[in-house]
Amino acid sequence: MITKLLRQDLWYAMIAFLPIGLATVIVGLLVTILQAWLHWNDVSLSFVPKIIVVGIIFIFGWWIFVSTFTQWFEQLAQAVPLWLQH
Repeated sequence: MITKLLRQDLWYAMIAFLPIGLATVIVGLLVTILQAWLHWNDVSLSFVPKIIVVGIIFIFGWWIFVSTFTQWFEQLAQAVPLWLQH
């Protein structure tokens, strides 16, 4: 009984945290790839436009993170009553 309950709780937690983890990894990879591409190709942009481009990516990344966190919170709010029923 306890192991089944723990497995279900772990499953719900993993499903709830999955979008946040994926969004964090994807945004981090995109920023890293962009910076590597700019450096590797020696793009002749000055420092300020590079900062603006990276800042825009971070803003979009933050927006994606917040929307994903909101979805996670809603899923968690739906999962808590299921946990309490056990």
